[in-house]
Amino acid sequence: MNLTDEQLRIINHSGGHARVSAVAGSGKTTTMVARVGRLLQQSTSANLIMVLMFNKSARDSFAQSMQTRLSSAGQLPDVRTFHSLGMRLVQSFTKRGALPAYSLVTEEYVQEKLARQVANEMYRLEQKNDGWLAGDEVEEFLAFIDRVKSTVTGAAEVFKKLKLSSRYSYFIKAYELFEKVRKQRKMRFYADLIHEPLMAMRADSELAAWVTDRVEHIIVDEYQDINEAQQQLLKILAGSRAKVMVVGDVDQCIYEWRGARPEYITTRFQIDFPKPENYQLSYTFRYGHQLSLAANHLIAGNIRRDQKLCISHESNEKTVITCLEEQKKHPALSILAEWQGQGRSLQEAVVLVRLFAQSVPVELTLLEAGIPYRLEGNAQVFDCPEVLALTGYLKLVLGTLVDDDQQSREQVISAMLSQPHLGIKREEMALLVKSIAETPHSAVELLRDWSGSDLPPFLQKRLEVTAGNWRWLADCSSVGPTNILLKRIVEKLKLYDFYHNFSARSATAENRVKTCQAFIDFAATQNLSVAQLLEKIAEFKTAGDEPTSEALLITSVHRSKGLEWPLVILPGLEEGAFPFYRERESGAEDLEDERRLFYVAMTRAIEKVVCIHPVDADLKRCIAKCCGKIPREMVRASRFLYEANPGLSVCLGEMLSQNDMERTVTADDTTIAKQYLDVVGRKIKLAEEEKKEKNVEKPFSKILEIHEIAEGLRVWHQAFGAGTVLVVQDRKQGRLKVLFEEHGEMVLLAAYAKLRPF
Repeated sequence: MNLTDEQLRIINHSGGHARVSAVAGSGKTTTMVARVGRLLQQSTSANLIMVLMFNKSARDSFAQSMQTRLSSAGQLPDVRTFHSLGMRLVQSFTKRGALPAYSLVTEEYVQEKLARQVANEMYRLEQKNDGWLAGDEVEEFLAFIDRVKSTVTGAAEVFKKLKLSSRYSYFIKAYELFEKVRKQRKMRFYADLIHEPLMAMRADSELAAWVTDRVEHIIVDEYQDINEAQQQLLKILAGSRAKVMVVGDVDQCIYEWRGARPEYITTRFQIDFPKPENYQLSYTFRYGHQLSLAANHLIAGNIRRDQKLCISHESNEKTVITCLEEQKKHPALSILAEWQGQGRSLQEAVVLVRLFAQSVPVELTLLEAGIPYRLEGNAQVFDCPEVLALTGYLKLVLGTLVDDDQQSREQVISAMLSQPHLGIKREEMALLVKSIAETPHSAVELLRDWSGSDLPPFLQKRLEVTAGNWRWLADCSSVGPTNILLKRIVEKLKLYDFYHNFSARSATAENRVKTCQAFIDFAATQNLSVAQLLEKIAEFKTAGDEPTSEALLITSVHRSKGLEWPLVILPGLEEGAFPFYRERESGAEDLEDERRLFYVAMTRAIEKVVCIHPVDADLKRCIAKCCGKIPREMVRASRFLYEANPGLSVCLGEMLSQNDMERTVTADDTTIAKQYLDVVGRKIKLAEEEKKEKNVEKPFSKILEIHEIAEGLRVWHQAFGAGTVLVVQDRKQGRLKVLFEEHGEMVLLAAYAKLRPF
């Protein structure tokens, strides 16, 4: 095995604590296994070495690697997750009488049911009504429970730090009730496996002394994912005896919503474990120079990080970065056609999304082309609640709800009555759904009958409004463009307002809105009648149910961490979607979190990463000029594409792979490029573009008013680029015709076009 000098220094570490900052694909497992081997060679007993991982798959992988590479070493140390370690502590503390003997409940539905029960109870007490929470709010409460148990402070303090909206203030008392009922029922959930023994040790110094100083070495992988409870537990376990080595990458810290923070690896570790030796694993064995350069350019925008470069190892093959504009025909088709034309498999590719709504256009394109796929982490497009509800409303307009079988009707009607949500109890909702499914023609009457039942006045009114909406839908004409009808339905039902007002997270609300918009756009491109569109959807669903030997994976960036694929496709790279802007935007920190997420998405690729973005002439210009600066005006494509400087990264990466040292590369900023070339020991001539004021100002100067626009004027449009005004057709309305160099003639309205002098 050929190890780098960096790896050897870590393996041979002696002395105190150590912190290893490792880039994506840097061979962490190889290094840590070799480190364990060296400790065993130095006569350290396997019982005195503790290896901690963050999930079961990582633990199993590491244990298997040790078995393979250290088979001659005899006894090997146990590899544990934090939760399995917590389970062991719970069992030991229970025997000592320090913790009560509760049962571990692993079924998620049990915890969800209890959370729903207590959250609804506290919500009704606070709101002084009989309303019931939607599923999203219960999910948010479950996340709040886990967040409290990832700390050592109480629910009130966590609520304050998270800056949650006052509408969720009932979470604090609901958490207290949740814990009370949980203990009455003698149950433990996964989060309790760490939280309970930790709090017991914090309250009992003798108990903590019984646990501490039992091992000589602790190795922690993926340390950037650690939270406060885990950090406190690690500190107790280490005591004054253990030498702690942590390995992680601050640039891949993407679980802040679970309590992880960059500060744990950048500053906190050296406070809790003083005077650590600092090491780096800066060489990636996954991808080539183009991607390393782009990743370095991108992540340099973050302040909360260590100052390391990601360097492609000389043994790596070339990795290609491609930026494609999202056109009427989705680029995913041509990408996959080319990939399969090279004899490659769909299983070697992945589509990664920030919001699952970004998968909808891709799914619809794949379905129409007959390309099999599987979606992990979300319901497929025609089974997701938003699209299911919209198709149900179309069936109501057409009068074809009755044509579905009973089970399908119940599924569709449940989605319809949840968007917008009626706010009645789950059991009552189930009865209402079943009643309507049995007699769809009587839906309006059934809703009105329920509105007259023994319910609070606000729920009676909600049911009456729903009945009126369903009557309106039944009377709607199905003639005309289906996308226009869908827009009318969304407006009539105030669906987007509902998503924003009743979704616990802004990301959830935006995901739902964008899902609806993507479905409406799909209806517009199909140009089919309502009946024809529903028929096509039925065909798609039937085709999607057919088993297939291989399929393209579509999943979220969060789920992709730690994985890799030869081909990575990143669709929907639009400003506002990725990075996603939250309601409670915390400014720079929020943006840094999103930038780390994009860094993770890019660095999953081995051979090729394709970035799909909206038409953006500014980005095209920046790529051509090797410019990594974001225009002063708001961009259309994701700002992260500008920051990654694909123009310079691709150009320089190609020259390195071809050993082309003759040309001079000109860019607006060559700082990262120079640092990279210094490390790899290659000399390429770099020159920075002169900062001429007129060149900087031309495309991004003031927006032209209609009275300033004349025939023959050269103008710049954010999406279409440079063009010439042919004629001003109507100054009063601001209508004009422009001939664009790359997009031909277009009629525009000056107020919306936002043209600039060029």
